[in-house]
Amino acid sequence: MAIDHSGNTDFGGGHYGLNLIWSASQSISGNYSDISATLQISAYGGYSIVANATKYGHITIDGEQFDFSAVVGTLKASNSPKTLATAWKRVYHNTDGSKYLDASASFSLNATLSGSWVGTITTAADYSLDAIPRASSISTSNFTVGDNVTVNVNRASSSFTHSIQLDVNGTAIKTASGVGASYTWTFTEADVKKIYAAMGGATSGSVVLWCNTYSGSTLVGDAKGTATCYQVGNSTLQTAPTFVIGDSRAYTINRLRTAVTHTLQIYAGSTLVKTITGVGTSYTMTLTEAEIAKIYALGTSVSTKVVCTAYHYGRNIGTSQQTGIASAPPVSSITSSPNHTIGSGYTTSISRSRNAVTHTLRLYVAGKQIKEIGGVGTSYNWVPTQTEIAAEYAATPNGNTAAAQATIWCYHYGKLIGTATAGGTATVDPVEAAPVFSGFSFVDKRPETTALTGNNQVLVAGESALEVTIPAAQAASSTTSATIKQYILYCGGATTSAAYSASDMTIQLAGASSGSIRVAAVDSRGNQTVVERLASLVPYTPPRITQMQLRRDNNVDNKTKLTVKGVWWPGNFGAADNALSSAYQYKVTSAEQYTDGGTVSITITGEEWSFDGYLPGDLGIEGFDFQKSFSVVLNVTDAFTTAAANGIVDRGIPTMHMDKGGVGIGKIRENGALDVEGDVYSADKRLVRVNEAMLYRRQRGDSDTLDDAASEYGYNYSTSGSGLYGPYISAGALNGTATLQLASNTQSGHILKFRTKDVTTSKWNPWRTVYNDASKPYAINSLGNLNIETGRTSARGNIYTYNTIATSAGAPVTYSSVLGFGRNTAGSIEICGDWLGGKGLWIRSLRDTTDSWTGWTRVFTEAYKPTPAQIGALSTDRDVTIAWGNGGYYVTFAGRFQICTKQISGTAAITNPWGNSYESTSSFDFGLWPRKFTATPATFVALAPSPNGGSYSVEPLIGTNATNIGHTYLYRSANISNNVPFALFALGIGEWK
Repeated sequence: MAIDHSGNTDFGGGHYGLNLIWSASQSISGNYSDISATLQISAYGGYSIVANATKYGHITIDGEQFDFSAVVGTLKASNSPKTLATAWKRVYHNTDGSKYLDASASFSLNATLSGSWVGTITTAADYSLDAIPRASSISTSNFTVGDNVTVNVNRASSSFTHSIQLDVNGTAIKTASGVGASYTWTFTEADVKKIYAAMGGATSGSVVLWCNTYSGSTLVGDAKGTATCYQVGNSTLQTAPTFVIGDSRAYTINRLRTAVTHTLQIYAGSTLVKTITGVGTSYTMTLTEAEIAKIYALGTSVSTKVVCTAYHYGRNIGTSQQTGIASAPPVSSITSSPNHTIGSGYTTSISRSRNAVTHTLRLYVAGKQIKEIGGVGTSYNWVPTQTEIAAEYAATPNGNTAAAQATIWCYHYGKLIGTATAGGTATVDPVEAAPVFSGFSFVDKRPETTALTGNNQVLVAGESALEVTIPAAQAASSTTSATIKQYILYCGGATTSAAYSASDMTIQLAGASSGSIRVAAVDSRGNQTVVERLASLVPYTPPRITQMQLRRDNNVDNKTKLTVKGVWWPGNFGAADNALSSAYQYKVTSAEQYTDGGTVSITITGEEWSFDGYLPGDLGIEGFDFQKSFSVVLNVTDAFTTAAANGIVDRGIPTMHMDKGGVGIGKIRENGALDVEGDVYSADKRLVRVNEAMLYRRQRGDSDTLDDAASEYGYNYSTSGSGLYGPYISAGALNGTATLQLASNTQSGHILKFRTKDVTTSKWNPWRTVYNDASKPYAINSLGNLNIETGRTSARGNIYTYNTIATSAGAPVTYSSVLGFGRNTAGSIEICGDWLGGKGLWIRSLRDTTDSWTGWTRVFTEAYKPTPAQIGALSTDRDVTIAWGNGGYYVTFAGRFQICTKQISGTAAITNPWGNSYESTSSFDFGLWPRKFTATPATFVALAPSPNGGSYSVEPLIGTNATNIGHTYLYRSANISNNVPFALFALGIGEWK
């Protein structure tokens, strides 16, 4: 666009030119341009025009033609250009201020120039005029109700001013005048409410901007713009109502505008517990006792919900909610033990998680309640009353210990939240609980001892029969709820007992051995009270034989000497002295009856006695027959006791016996020059065992065979079918008969054979070769090309191989090799392998009963892999789908079963108090499931591996449904203000849609 322009046309070989020049002056208020046009002719270089005749032409402006006449005269470059004509015209622009100007000219020169005729010359100068500024345009961005709105005016002239107005759904909301290029409206509460009233129930409204454009006071034009206003977006409640009942809970709200306020409503189950209005971005909720009671009316672990309703200048813009669990505080614990001695009491220490928790304490012994105390805080010191002590004893009638138990019933604002128990032991004080027992009387009831002592109050050690009498008046009793069970009588190392009786009773004990007589009264707990009485004691001890020896003269003669010693008690019993005598008996060892041998004249010296002399025997004074063995019993008798000792008189067997026929060792010689009793050894090695023939060396010649060899070794000359020349070993039964023979070959040095004898037939079995690294078994030779056996036919050997070709029948593949093994029709296996193309292996079997050969079964190999159908597996191309979607993986199965997984990561500050722990300041949303479920799935959320995986824990998912995974919070025992990295993993299991 331009305010001036020109157009030129050269002619006459380019030595001359016709030029149309125009300029415009514009009126903004009139929306027009005045056009002045001039037509000129020029000569270039040394060329000229001489034309004195009048010539004609015209100038056309915007369709209007202006005719003229002119004389060129003499025109040279020096006096160029020459104006031929001028024209003027007012041209009106389009309503938008634009205009394209058509301008042209024509001049009829009609002259010969440089030998060429030049007739009419035309030229044009068409062009777009500069646009005249008109009405401005107005615009603004979509905006949220209540936000400042900036209007942008695109004006054609910086001198323009404007009057503007904002309407919402046809209702005028704001106006402004004298506006230049932009204007910003702010809105009062009344403005906002007016907008919301215009929007009605909709969440958005249509905005129209009106703009009147003025040049000075002249209205140039008007325009309008459009936009959309939106209701403020809903706030988001960030904190789940998971809390310990009675604790304060801080809730945070993410709101989009500061003018938004909130009403919080907390529900326990479906019961509204508390409502709070006018909340901004956070609120710490503390429940009253009445509100706590509403929760506890539903239980100690109640589903909770907080509904957050957002208001913008009184308009409800939406709700947000979180769910959680309100739980009673942890049950208190007893930190002390109820161990105590009955009668002394103890202190019960309690650890409680909240000061508002109180306790009812009950104390038990052996399951019986002894005391109950209400309103206990953190400790209670129990000092038992006499009644309570008696109740404890009554609860433990049969033992010195019983289970002690302290149990607390924990109450929080009147709600029982649980119980806790501590166990220990209540111990009976054995002194306090001992039976009451005063005394008894005693006598010696044995006539034999009282006849010797002359006094039944005197006891003979180990011989008296002690009798104790306990009168009814002195019977034992208990003051601590025990029952007297028995009396125990002790005297020396002997004891006896008797059941308790409240009447007169006696206890007897034989063999009293001490002057100290003690009677213990024993109660049902095992506690005792012992009363002791002292008696005179005769320190009698029974006679004893301390040493005894019987020995034949020279160890083989008939004469036999007895050497014996002993001790006895030579004292007085009180009414008589003690006396000692001795006698003996004997018998042949194998006999059953003893023969009296007579008395033995022992010598007594104080407390000792002895005898050293020969005993008469079966040979009278000659003693005992040396060829026999005898048993001898010696008896020593005093006033009460007989002591006995047994001795053996062995046969008279020599170590070595010699006569004219030879020597007997360990026996009388009976056979041969040397007759030995037992095995013969040399240098700790046995040479000959009793009844065993000796292994001896034997040299065999050509005429000898191994058939008659005994247990021996020697050299074999290829006899008895062995075919071997070399050493042999022959071994067998104890009687020397050979049953195993080994033969070797010294010529080749690698052949070893063996054979065994059938002991039932006394015939040798065939020789067998022992295979080794130099003597190996033969390979299996192929049977050639054969047909496959059918039915129950199996006659090809225990191990065999053959081939099949095109003419063979029954094979699973044309060209193959078959390996068979087993026991023919008693059970066999065949394996078939393809040797043409290496396509695989097949196997079949023949049972040992009546079944025929089975069909061939192909063996799965790397070259022949099973299909899913062959092994009963799922087909991945049909039944299972594994894919990625919405930032996670999902797996679907035939039958509509589906598993979805997703992982998110980020950083978290964990500073919000949450019971005894701290919770993250914001929740973490997993977004959409990778694939939608038909209904809310079962979920699992956990910490994924990360550098800080062990420094915090994760709460259960909140807000889960069929489409959304939901969100969660992190928590830990101590707060941490620094953002720490985390990674979370969520899993859902359900049906796919």
